[in-house]
Amino acid sequence: MEVIQNKWLDNFLTELENTKNLKLISPFITDNMVTHLLNNWHGNTIQVITRFNLNDFRSGVSSLKALERLIEKGIEIKGIKNLHSKAYIFDTKSLIITSANFTNGGFFTNYELGIKSKDEEQIKKALDYFNRLWILDPNVLDRNIVSKWKKIISENRLPTNIPKLKDYGTSIIRKVIGDKKHFIKFYGTGDDRGKWDWEIKDLVERTHCHFAITFPSAMGRPNRYNDGDIVYMAYLMNDSEYAIFGKAIAKKHDRINDIASEEDIKLISWKSHYNIYIRVHSSEFLDSTFSSCPRMGRMMNELGYESFRTTKERHESGEENINPRLALKQKPDVELSQEGAFWIEQKFQEAKNKYSTVSQVFIDGLYQGSPKI
Repeated sequence: MEVIQNKWLDNFLTELENTKNLKLISPFITDNMVTHLLNNWHGNTIQVITRFNLNDFRSGVSSLKALERLIEKGIEIKGIKNLHSKAYIFDTKSLIITSANFTNGGFFTNYELGIKSKDEEQIKKALDYFNRLWILDPNVLDRNIVSKWKKIISENRLPTNIPKLKDYGTSIIRKVIGDKKHFIKFYGTGDDRGKWDWEIKDLVERTHCHFAITFPSAMGRPNRYNDGDIVYMAYLMNDSEYAIFGKAIAKKHDRINDIASEEDIKLISWKSHYNIYIRVHSSEFLDSTFSSCPRMGRMMNELGYESFRTTKERHESGEENINPRLALKQKPDVELSQEGAFWIEQKFQEAKNKYSTVSQVFIDGLYQGSPKI
């Protein structure tokens, strides 16, 4: 028996591999987790037990769209009132019993605890439990019922003018990322892509990103940044992946001083075009090659629409089939959602612990801008 505290998706997908019959119990199910399931499913049958409380779907803690997608794939779904248990049973070979719902929160951002077991007797008891629940409802969910529920929900929307009451508990996300905005600034272009064997410190020396990140003047001033906001730096690689190689604290844009000087442009010619600055301090860069960097593609694969502030807001407003990669097109930077910032910060800290960071002595010895501010 193994205790699980993190890496829920990795554990789930490992057990899902070569599984022929999956039984899934989760009160709440969301669309992004269904995407992970369907993209990695190569077995025969899936049976799902969840809740059919329309309040759950109306509030967004569970997704009717997710259930509809499962139905389209021939997956049987039943609903049980007052369901609170969560379990994932993979044939008769393994079992995960957990506090984690089949949702982004359960798999990526909540504090969850569970066990994974390959014990035959424990798996048998879990299967008996599943089957007892399954026979309670003689019917399986179909599209017609989902359509009726959608109509009921649309006719009974929650009032938007009722303020939410505060949750006074400590937030693990807020504890890790604080209350500042988090951005990713992109480097590299379609014609100038990075290679995985490049040394990160060489790039820092070439781009001067240790003291300022740059923006094209044609896109206006980056007034979205405030003092203390966090900016991660990512390079577009030769396989279209983005490698997150650095992190710094931003300063609010100063319209007078935050422009590339003649000397800056003389040293880096492309700053004649990317001549608008957001100054940064307390910069950190992985002391390794780009092959050691966290990869933004994995974040987008795992979190889906919850990766960025704008895509999450679009989903919350009812938009479906959101591709987070489209949020990056022709943009110099993008603001992360809290979930996205939490994911990247964890991965960046793991990489720091493994590879360390470029020394402050090295950074202090680099060109610091002219005039230095």
